[in-house]
Amino acid sequence: MQDSHHTHGIHVLDIRSPDASRQLADQISRGLDAPLNKKILPSMILYDEAGLLLYDKFSTESPEFYLFRDVVEVLKVHADEIVQTMHNHSGNAVVSGEVIIDLGAGSLRKTTYLLRALSDMVPASLLLPPVTFYALDLDGNELRRALNDVHNSDVGPSLSGKVETKGLWGTYADCFEFIMAGEVGSSGKEDGSAPLSQVTTGTDTTSIAPSNQPPIHFLLLGSIEAFYRGDDSQFLRSLPLRPGDTLLLGLSHALEHNDLAHAYKDTNGYCRAFAMNGLNSAGNALGNPSLFDKNNWDHTNTYNEERCCFEGFYKCLRSHEIYIGAYNQTVQFLEGELVQVSVSSRYSETDTHRLFNDGQLRPIQRWVDNANRHSHWLLERSPNAAEHRSST
Repeated sequence: MQDSHHTHGIHVLDIRSPDASRQLADQISRGLDAPLNKKILPSMILYDEAGLLLYDKFSTESPEFYLFRDVVEVLKVHADEIVQTMHNHSGNAVVSGEVIIDLGAGSLRKTTYLLRALSDMVPASLLLPPVTFYALDLDGNELRRALNDVHNSDVGPSLSGKVETKGLWGTYADCFEFIMAGEVGSSGKEDGSAPLSQVTTGTDTTSIAPSNQPPIHFLLLGSIEAFYRGDDSQFLRSLPLRPGDTLLLGLSHALEHNDLAHAYKDTNGYCRAFAMNGLNSAGNALGNPSLFDKNNWDHTNTYNEERCCFEGFYKCLRSHEIYIGAYNQTVQFLEGELVQVSVSSRYSETDTHRLFNDGQLRPIQRWVDNANRHSHWLLERSPNAAEHRSST
């Protein structure tokens, strides 16, 4: 299902599956149908409109949470060089019809530096902007707000006639289907042009796409950390990257446990508010906003040494049960039981190179913050990805 929503010039495409709501409800129901301490809620529930706003406050206003500041530092200092390197295959020039897709765009505070650098690469404003930027996220209202903030910022005027900005309302899977169907790529417009069926992904063994198509540059500035090892590389293999396409990937480094734990200390309480809002979101998805009584729950983060990640859990404060009417399902929770809702992985040098190898990606260049806590990698699909698949 693809609908367009315009608000004061802001264009958001609804690319969600027609049964997206049912799919989320099914996922929640399945995750709760598990034994003690094995229950799980999908992290997607955290990122409704209220959740995205709370996460923005947590990441930007919590003094302990250094990750956002590190990411911004890298982009602020190196945006011009990053954008130039993205265009190595096109003679360090923008190609008419090229596309930038921000996977999990959030507030777009970080991406603004890249948008400004992109606009600087376009010599003059044109009637038809040569670059189309798509911000992908899970809530349409928050997408419109974020895009509107960009247009009203000091960056907004510099984009006019150079970089057209649009929103994609949906999941990663929705986005990749949107791309594969030919909705972007040949002209940078949703014109139903020839499908990009010839791409190099870990699940597609068709031939490589013609090199005369304008490039697609993906941005994944932190969301890969929401996957466990193995799932992260599987996701990277699924990216529809062709020759000339790039991925700008942000990775947080593995540090001392105490340094990592301090980042989530969150004296302002925004992290907890963000997490607890997920219970409202889960209830809404199941048709009962008050299904999860917050008096029965707390939220906690635990560092998993073996997996080198933080795991977020809802902790049951008192034994109780809930009834999910749509599924005729009764779920019992015991006092002290943990229900997982999130993961935030960290990467050592060894982890990073294994991720790229398993994800069938080849590094082009990387940029690191001054404290060596975060890096941005520009990557492309490994030329031997097809051979690698056939041998495995």
